[in-house]
Amino acid sequence: MTAQLSTPANVEAICTDPSYEPTLEEWNWIVRTAGAAYKSELSARTVFESELFGMNTYILMSMMEDYLRVPERIRAITRHASATELVRKALPIGNKRSFINLAAMPLHYLTGRELFVDLGENTLSDGLDDQLEVLRFWREATIAMRTDGVLFNMDAEPADSSHVVDDALLAEIRGNLVPADDATKAGIRKFGARLTAYAFLENCDARTAVCDTGPYLLEDGTFLALRETCLDGDGDFPWVDGIRESLPYRHFVLAYRLPGTVKMDNNVWGTAWFTPSDYQADILETRVFCTDGGQLRPLGADEVEEATKAIRKAHRALYQRLAETDPRERNLYATQMYAWKLKAWARLAGCYDEIDWSVSPRIAASYGKFSDPELALSLIGGVFVPQDRDGCFRPIGRQA
Repeated sequence: MTAQLSTPANVEAICTDPSYEPTLEEWNWIVRTAGAAYKSELSARTVFESELFGMNTYILMSMMEDYLRVPERIRAITRHASATELVRKALPIGNKRSFINLAAMPLHYLTGRELFVDLGENTLSDGLDDQLEVLRFWREATIAMRTDGVLFNMDAEPADSSHVVDDALLAEIRGNLVPADDATKAGIRKFGARLTAYAFLENCDARTAVCDTGPYLLEDGTFLALRETCLDGDGDFPWVDGIRESLPYRHFVLAYRLPGTVKMDNNVWGTAWFTPSDYQADILETRVFCTDGGQLRPLGADEVEEATKAIRKAHRALYQRLAETDPRERNLYATQMYAWKLKAWARLAGCYDEIDWSVSPRIAASYGKFSDPELALSLIGGVFVPQDRDGCFRPIGRQA
């Protein structure tokens, strides 16, 4: 779909020069490109199902909350530091400022805009200054974070890939890999499965805590795939109070060196699919790294086993807690989780306590309305897979 878009003459500056200010037409090229990729991916792969959470309901509420709150939060953050300064200040992997959360920032925000328009509360011409505030921050942070000179994964080389690790960090990761013998593979597979399951539950069955970057192509024809999985180590999620403290580590990077016979595709927001799907059988080298404290530290097999056991126990405890929680309260947890993508940026900027992180009263009160499954599904369908256009988002700054 995106191949049909007319590429601007200044595309290199748009994608690589943070000092360049795109024109409104160029911003709308970005918006349309993102919206077309988003629609294509949502149409092909995403299924909103959860045993504990009304996902369509909290998606609606959180993305509308994003539209109300994200611009003011970004303004608070950038009063202290620019997006570029924040990206360069910390490790580019293994934290909640991951590529998946950065990519989701404009996608969720613009979805909120579409919902307010479809509900008749706003017009397409409303809110341009706020919309540009969000797009500028996302674009500047993306330029600073990526090492491949593009804004979107589908435009990278190879296509459908993302690269945020520079040569020095890549060499450090490679230097700490260990051969993937059967015992190592079994331990990593068990750890990864436990960690991913717990991360999804902690994030209310959303994928925001699991981020893939790569493939990082190597000179021998193999490649590295990096999977970041970051749990709540800062006390952001009150529903894990008393549980997070039982975990020995909270922030992880799993590195795999894979042969060229395996194909890795990374979608627009940073979730990878591998062909063959059982790619772990083909792993050549691997390692689990901990990034607590902002440093990359390789873990030994005994430490990985310790973490696996702790995560398994925490998963049982959290599931029991959430299962016993009132559905409305669970939905508020999920709305907060999805609407708190800027918390990690605010912590790094030193302004966390200056920002109101509560959910807007009008959004909290909308649970009764949006918990109607037919209404929620119709609104989700109208935004994510609109029948009258090739992407999720209509142009900003004008009526049509």
